[in-house]
Amino acid sequence: MSTIKQAFVMLNGTKILATYSEETKLWTAEGNAPAQSSWSQPNHVFTAAIHALDDAGNEAILDSSDETYGDELKFRVLEKTKPTATIVSPTQDSVLGASTQNIVMELQDAGGSGLNMSSVVFKLNNQQITEGLSWADGEDGKKTCTYQATGLSDGSNSVSLSVQDNDGNVSDPATVTFVVSTAAPTLNVTSPADNLLTNNNKVTVAGTAAAGSEAVTLAEVTINGEKVSLEEGGAFSKEITLNEGENTITVVAKDSLGKTTTVTRKVILDTKAPVITEVTAEATTVDAGGRIRITFKVTDQ
Repeated sequence: MSTIKQAFVMLNGTKILATYSEETKLWTAEGNAPAQSSWSQPNHVFTAAIHALDDAGNEAILDSSDETYGDELKFRVLEKTKPTATIVSPTQDSVLGASTQNIVMELQDAGGSGLNMSSVVFKLNNQQITEGLSWADGEDGKKTCTYQATGLSDGSNSVSLSVQDNDGNVSDPATVTFVVSTAAPTLNVTSPADNLLTNNNKVTVAGTAAAGSEAVTLAEVTINGEKVSLEEGGAFSKEITLNEGENTITVVAKDSLGKTTTVTRKVILDTKAPVITEVTAEATTVDAGGRIRITFKVTDQ
């Protein structure tokens, strides 16, 4: 009678040799599970097959299709690597100038089981968002999505994102806090008055400007396109030369986000004296204390 010379288990292409115990009369095969998840396999399991060979060269094979022992040869292998969740934009502590912003996100599986997209948790200002999210396949197995957030409040806003893989591993939450500032700069032009009429060919343009919120800074003030120096408190003053006739003075305050506020003033320069003509005296010889009557024409140039 032949004896068993070798027994082994084949699991996912790996041969695991078995050892025999005289005490128990049993063969034992012990090795490592596959390094990757079995989620992508049929029925999400790796299947094993037992091989036994005798001295005569006969081989018996028992695999997972066996009605009695087949279930003992099906192995669900779980990965232990977390997937990753990333908020691409906006970036941490960024300052944005509009109440509508695109939130760009990425997910990626790291261990082979795949992403469980039904487990995605996306929150905007601590409120979970389930509509308006359309994930698409990106490069290197990533999932990408752009969500348009509308009606964001001025001030601090936050987004967070997490996901599980098909083996139940949960990503570290991705969180980003950003600031929305929609207010344009304030601009108060104290001089000149609008529609000022003057015969002085120089006028001082003065006033104050400030950023619309604490989240931004005042970048510059320009008068007719020329940058002016700013004093403490955003005060500015600049003397400009007028042209004869109507002059338009344009003052623009711009903040660090590029938002602008514009104030215009009209100033009219009139340096031409009136012209007196057609002078006629009723009489040039009069009695003492008598009345004098002169008529004349005045034309303003």
